[in-house]
Amino acid sequence: MSNLDKFADQRESKLDQLFGQVPTEIDSIVKLPSEGRFYANKVSDVTITPIRFEDEKQLAVSIRNNQNPINLIISKCAKNVEINNLLLIDKLFLLLKIREISYGNDYPASITCPECGNSSEVNIKLNDLIIKYIPQDIEDPREILLPKLKKKVKVRFPRVSDETYLTNQEHIYDNLWRFVSEVDGVSDPVFVSKAIPRMHIMDVKIILNNIMRNDLGLNPKFLFECGHCGKTSQMEVPINENFFSVT
Repeated sequence: MSNLDKFADQRESKLDQLFGQVPTEIDSIVKLPSEGRFYANKVSDVTITPIRFEDEKQLAVSIRNNQNPINLIISKCAKNVEINNLLLIDKLFLLLKIREISYGNDYPASITCPECGNSSEVNIKLNDLIIKYIPQDIEDPREILLPKLKKKVKVRFPRVSDETYLTNQEHIYDNLWRFVSEVDGVSDPVFVSKAIPRMHIMDVKIILNNIMRNDLGLNPKFLFECGHCGKTSQMEVPINENFFSVT
């Protein structure tokens, strides 16, 4: 063995000694809110791993390159998941669970009170957030009855590949037809896109609510009591550039 090889072995031995007492990162298995019923592989239990240093470096690069950092993290830390096909309901759930096993249950955040406008520092307990699994009787796509038109339409859940159509309220309304697979038995997308603008606003709201189904999956809302004015408000967990940070 050459001196160079001996030096390399000694270095590796010292590195092993240095990190020998550090606990091994443990993967976690989580059950998706959809229970995998709407995926080809039908996998309901997903293995997630904590964020590594290499992942965090790629996260910083993705932000500079205008890539979606959240999708990158999920693709790196969730096994057996096809990111573009992932239901947005499942995506939010995985996002919070990856953050939880990477940095712990406590999420310190700055919250602006909607009543007085002052900011307060809060500590959100991620495992206190409520998860509602998608009931077995809900399908994708699924049929609903419009109260004004008195006709049935079929709608589907949005997936990660649809995020570009959901960036703001105007964009959502312009692309609502993409999530409606059928109107009164007609599946022609041009017919559907022309039918929706002629509908009563109540019917449109019913369609939108049944597409998004914000009542399912992980509920990101929590009660916030302002330390300045004392008012209590229902707020959402702020998911921003600080979400995957320990401070």
